Amino acid sequence: MTEKSIAWREEYHFANCVIRSDTRELLRDGVAQKIERRSFDLILYLLKLEGRVASKDELLEHVWGNHFVSESVIAQSIMKVRKALGITGKEPGPIKTVHRVGYRFASEVRKGIPSSSPTAPPLRPPGPTRILWLPTDCALPRADLSWVRYGLISVATHVLHGHGVPTVPASEAIRLHESLEEDGTHWAEDQRPGIREIGIPMVRSRMTALGDQFRLEWWMQINGIGHGNQIEGPAPAELALRAAREVALIARMRSGVQLTPGHEAKFWEEASQLVALSVSLDQTDKALPLMAICVDMPQCPLHIWAEYVLVMAQRADETTPALAQRMAQLARLTQDCAYEGWALLCSAEYQVLQHRTAEAIEQAMSGVAMVRHAAPHACHARALLLASHVLATAGKSSEASVLWREAATLVSQVPSPDMVCRVHLLRCELDHMGMGQTGGTESPTDGLAPARWLGLTPMTARIQVLHGLQSCARGEWASCRRQLEAGLHASENGKSALARLFAHLQLGSFHARCDDQAGLVACMNAVDQPALRLAPMGNAVGRWLQARRCYLAGDAVQALSLAEAAMEEMADFGVWCAEDHWLFVAQLALVAGNRRTARALLQRLQARHERRPLQTRQATALAVEGMVEYAEGNASKALLLFEQACLLARGSLMANILLFGHTWLALIDGRNPSPAQLAPAGQWVDATREGRHLRAMLLNKPYWAIAQRHHPVLLGTAAGLMPHRVSDVGEGGHSSYAHYLPLPV
Repeated sequence: MTEKSIAWREEYHFANCVIRSDTRELLRDGVAQKIERRSFDLILYLLKLEGRVASKDELLEHVWGNHFVSESVIAQSIMKVRKALGITGKEPGPIKTVHRVGYRFASEVRKGIPSSSPTAPPLRPPGPTRILWLPTDCALPRADLSWVRYGLISVATHVLHGHGVPTVPASEAIRLHESLEEDGTHWAEDQRPGIREIGIPMVRSRMTALGDQFRLEWWMQINGIGHGNQIEGPAPAELALRAAREVALIARMRSGVQLTPGHEAKFWEEASQLVALSVSLDQTDKALPLMAICVDMPQCPLHIWAEYVLVMAQRADETTPALAQRMAQLARLTQDCAYEGWALLCSAEYQVLQHRTAEAIEQAMSGVAMVRHAAPHACHARALLLASHVLATAGKSSEASVLWREAATLVSQVPSPDMVCRVHLLRCELDHMGMGQTGGTESPTDGLAPARWLGLTPMTARIQVLHGLQSCARGEWASCRRQLEAGLHASENGKSALARLFAHLQLGSFHARCDDQAGLVACMNAVDQPALRLAPMGNAVGRWLQARRCYLAGDAVQALSLAEAAMEEMADFGVWCAEDHWLFVAQLALVAGNRRTARALLQRLQARHERRPLQTRQATALAVEGMVEYAEGNASKALLLFEQACLLARGSLMANILLFGHTWLALIDGRNPSPAQLAPAGQWVDATREGRHLRAMLLNKPYWAIAQRHHPVLLGTAAGLMPHRVSDVGEGGHSSYAHYLPLPV
């Protein structure tokens, strides 16, 4: 265990209190106390000084960061700390005031690391907190569902008891619920309920009908921290089972799993069950503290190691290579080559996030070979999906599709909601990256059912966002907006930085396309938070959205600089860099009058297609070549290139973007297109500035032809081709369309 990780997970014991640096908890008599962030930082800083006096200036610098605050905030925080420690009256407690100097921690302190030794005494009372599951608020239309209000209590408590979580009896729960209703504590429309604290965690829930489906929303507050989810499915009882499993996971994680001498087998059984439960619910972050404790012990099972190393890899944590190497060594000792292969795949995931694609590909292929050699194995299907994701991101399309089909076959034999979601998510990613050809037979919406059963989790967030992009490709912008916003909501609830960044990237680009500057700025502000900026792809997404903002503001030069910097991180980076990103950068170069950059981009695209031929990549290269030819006055040549690109991009998000360019070029070439030609684009026409302009041009051809002194009879015929300068005509100062195509990128 490294010195850094030990410091991160230190505990401080004094009197009847415990301070935990990793979970940021202050426990008094085993019960977590409410304490503000700054107050917790203050007491933790004083503890680390080991009795030394900290001056007020020192505290302002190290706790408040000199953020222009007065010394009075220190006294206020000291008072809040003493309250959390249970200090009343005039007694100062363990924090002593040194007159006119500062403060010091004067109590005897014992420092330790949680659960790193089998002889460590339990730090909490054994067993999780008792849960009060209240009757479900529901107004279901069918009389045969009247049992739901009180019946789900039995369903939920049965699950909780199975996971070792005690509950309040149903009769007492009903009585308490009635008293709470008398006090006016109830669900407000479209809001979570206000919960009156009564000393134990209460689970409130609401059931609503959605056609032949049901939605269960639940909310719980435990130790001052709120938890909740929104899940959907065909059976109320199944939803209650799902919700109860998540509540059980939260309750067990909050209470801790204690390793006591002579009961090691029970500890590992409970730890394994909780980690497996977190994986099946797509809630591995909730079990991360437990996994961090387990991997420090020599007896830690490999399946817990596997989940821990994967989470670290997906976070691009710098400790991943060392952790993966350690796991591989343990796997070799137990002669489990499947988990040795898994360690290589996690390392490959980390390498691809570091843009080391050659190393990632080599490790992924080696890892797959090891997993296949050990088949059948518990991690077989997930390992194939992980390898497929790494290879797809690195541009190995055919290999990624082969692994996806192999994994999908395995999952179909023993399907579970989380594995069906993983298969569907990867299929959506492959389709979005233009690598498609996965051979899936299910409809695009088949994966949404298990995703809705999981609720608001990172996996559901990514599926919702990708379905939103599919709606956008079909021209269904209203549906696209709903799904992108649902994906963002799920990512925020799921606490996944990568999922949130991906949702903000796509939603921000959507806002930019429909000229919604307020929505775009909201996404930019969200991405600017330190937690997201420091995550993998954080800076790239931030720069990309800034480039979108500059373009809308008319500053194409600054937008081009930002977009190029973002593309250095996102280029060829799988789902993060779709083909339309390249069109946007090419458009920026031409709008800024920088044809040299546009030509250099074209050469890069052509080389990219030669290295790894794909239809969508070829379509992108042809489209950019057509854009450059149009900018240089070769409209007829540009039209031929766009005709080829449109054929290759059929069914992708790029198809509608290219349709506008193709229609404009046909207009310039005198082929007299009609507004009906834009019908496949759906709401792209009304929702984008370029779409509205092009439709207006098609509807008013005779008028601007007359303004250009062309005879309407010859308009759009081969006998009277329109000169390139016709694009100078239009409302709102669109004369620049003489130099670049009106593409809604």
